[in-house]
Amino acid sequence: MENTTRLLLPDVAEALRRDPASVSELTEELHPADMADLAAALEDDLALTFVDNLPVTDAARMAESLDLGKRVTLFSHFFSKSPEKAADVAETMAPDERADLISGLEEDLRAALLARMAQPEAREVRQLLSFPEGTAGALMTTQFVALKAEQTVAAAIDDVRRSASEMETIYDAYAVDPNGTLLGVVSLRDLVVAKADRRISEIMVPNVISIEADQDQEEVARLIAKYDLFALPIVDRSYQILGIVTVDDVVDVIKEEAAEDVQRLGAVEPLEDAYFQTRFIEFVKKRAPWLIILFCAGFLTTSAMRAIETRFEHLRPLLWFVPLIIASGGNAGSQSASLMIRALAVGEVKPSDYLRVIGREVLMGLALGMILCLFGAGRAAAWGETRTLPVMAAVCGTIVAVVTFGAMIGSGLPLLLRRLGLDPAVSSTPFIASLSDVIGLLIYLNVAAMFML
Repeated sequence: MENTTRLLLPDVAEALRRDPASVSELTEELHPADMADLAAALEDDLALTFVDNLPVTDAARMAESLDLGKRVTLFSHFFSKSPEKAADVAETMAPDERADLISGLEEDLRAALLARMAQPEAREVRQLLSFPEGTAGALMTTQFVALKAEQTVAAAIDDVRRSASEMETIYDAYAVDPNGTLLGVVSLRDLVVAKADRRISEIMVPNVISIEADQDQEEVARLIAKYDLFALPIVDRSYQILGIVTVDDVVDVIKEEAAEDVQRLGAVEPLEDAYFQTRFIEFVKKRAPWLIILFCAGFLTTSAMRAIETRFEHLRPLLWFVPLIIASGGNAGSQSASLMIRALAVGEVKPSDYLRVIGREVLMGLALGMILCLFGAGRAAAWGETRTLPVMAAVCGTIVAVVTFGAMIGSGLPLLLRRLGLDPAVSSTPFIASLSDVIGLLIYLNVAAMFML
């Protein structure tokens, strides 16, 4: 919470207890995000009173800034207390934010709220909810400026002026034909400086960068970042414009996708809510499956260690280096996986580049393995065993092989998953580390056999 909001919180809480109607005066100059911080910090009953005593427009802007989980919880209680005002607040929200809110409500509450809303807004919500979660259509807003391609600049400016207060953004306007087909885009700057009698078709930029509604939201973020756009038009298969996705929504997408990838890299299924808002049982459900898989994978590691112990009972120095061997391979694999998942996410690498990637990682593994083996050999020499040279040779050979293999599997598995249409982040670093452990011990077994038997 920001300092200003933290300082204001006691006064707001006191006002809500003594004179709730006065709270709007205390918060009228606050940014909606700061009001959202206040609502999130207040006790549940005070938060409800807070929302109920804000003007509808302020309540709507504040709700848009709330974390989605908190927004759904607060709005569910608010609707039960003041259904008419809740419907007014929902109608005033931006279409995309309103759709996110309603999609999170319980089915009966959702139906009741839609029934109380005006038909145009309710119909708009149903349209947005028809698109699968995580697609461009589910992310878009229908509040955009559409101009007729044949109208004059003067008429277009009048249209923009009349509708500006209702639009998500007016920096770009979209030229359409009578059927709503997207023909071009006109920036507000070009519109203002153009002669009043010119037609929109004469000043628009054709061949607009757009995306179909069923495409993944990550592709939306990629296009906006690549072409430095304020907004990206969303079209159907007939190239009719359905809505736009603005850059602020893309920031939310990037944060969401980054959070999911980080959690998957740690072998945790992505959480739907914030840490403290996630129930204990949900944490167990999200974390247990991967831990079970990794635990079972560890059976292979113990089997390989038993094989080494049985075969090399008379060569104890070999066992001393097992932690170093398996750690080297796992760490190298985790490094390569992290680099590759990030490169795939930002489009620096494609699955078709697998030969170049594997070749590069093999060379990288050999170089890194040689560096590590110098330290391994030094450690073996420091122990001064009678069979130091064979031990040094076995350790060095294994480290080079294991690090090289770890780099290959760490870079190759994300590429394979992307080729199969899966999220590369599911190749979590703990999984790659476990796989490298098993293979590393098997390599150690065979390399040691070459040098010491």
